[in-house]
Amino acid sequence: MKMKKPGIGVMKAVQASAEWKAREGYRPTEREIRDKRASMGSNLFYHPKLELVDVPIPVPKDDEVLLKVGGAAVCGSDTMFLGADEEDYLYYCGHCKLPVIIGHEFSGEVVKAGKNVKTFKEGDLVVAETMNGCGECAACRAGLVNQCENLEEIGFTLDGGYAEYLVAKEKFCFHVGDLVSVYGSRERALEIAAMVEPTAVAYNGMFVRGGGFCPGGNVAVFGAGPIGLSATSLAKAAGAAKIFTFEKEPVRMKLAKDVGADYVFDPDELFAAGTSPSEKVMELTDGVGVEMAVEATHDQAETIPEIEQMVSIGGTIAQIGISPVRTPVMSTYLQKKGVNYHCSIGSSGHDIWPHVIRLISSGRIDPGKFLTKCYRLEDAIEAIEAAKRLEGGKFVITPNW
Repeated sequence: MKMKKPGIGVMKAVQASAEWKAREGYRPTEREIRDKRASMGSNLFYHPKLELVDVPIPVPKDDEVLLKVGGAAVCGSDTMFLGADEEDYLYYCGHCKLPVIIGHEFSGEVVKAGKNVKTFKEGDLVVAETMNGCGECAACRAGLVNQCENLEEIGFTLDGGYAEYLVAKEKFCFHVGDLVSVYGSRERALEIAAMVEPTAVAYNGMFVRGGGFCPGGNVAVFGAGPIGLSATSLAKAAGAAKIFTFEKEPVRMKLAKDVGADYVFDPDELFAAGTSPSEKVMELTDGVGVEMAVEATHDQAETIPEIEQMVSIGGTIAQIGISPVRTPVMSTYLQKKGVNYHCSIGSSGHDIWPHVIRLISSGRIDPGKFLTKCYRLEDAIEAIEAAKRLEGGKFVITPNW
């Protein structure tokens, strides 16, 4: 396919905007006021809207590359920019600064490089880390770049991939040209490369923050959205003996099987049959349980009580899913078994992205197995709505073809 040629100096993009107005009872922090950004968008952005707009094509700085976007994958976070809650506030409860072009899972072809860029040249296919740490704060100096005190995030505070072009700093970019030989074309390689980010999020939670598990260990994954499916794929590649994936949507249950789950259960069906996820896992592991439980949903109040019962002695809980409500935890259960409970957000640093890219290029994992459909940029809202309705695994927007 040939890439479209946008108008000179102007491009199409999907932009989120809203009025800056603190929710009643919320007091903005000093940084929020100074930068007009929100640590939780749902507290500060009123009457939000998401629309296709015409904006200037960005110009790369000396340390940046300009990318012609190949693929921009739809994330559950993106669906939270659709509509508003009952008080007309943004649903998204994470860090953001509006207006912004959304889309934090993306790939592209370098079409221009800043004068100080040495690693990339025109024509290279690349992906870029979403979470851009400052490298100077206490968190960054401790190696916790995803917890950066001055964090900027592509697609949330910096313009993202739901556009024909975007800019990214050289130091956050990685080559993905090896994927062309795996997937047969530059276009398909870029569509798959847009899924590196969610796979890296799962990798961070499981193997960097969570510390991983020994080959032969049992793993449970709650949720078969893109993060959960990535976690299931990674568990298979890492040598899990038995993988249990819990999901309620039939389409996603099948996808979980496709990427390596040994057992896939609908928790509601288990409860209706007089059993539970934890009882089923303990039955199928002869009472051992799972060495790692990956939580990748927004329903922790439902999943954590089951995980408490099924995690093995000395096991690990990798908390990746995000919820805007408090989660009840019976800490005594975890203490008695010496459970490690690790929380993560994001995917940057620790050489995570190169490892994920190598896993894909070697065929150890294949995100393409759950890429359900590609959409044109003009149909991006439709793609986001389909993701919100949980109609498949992953949807990818292709702005230039």
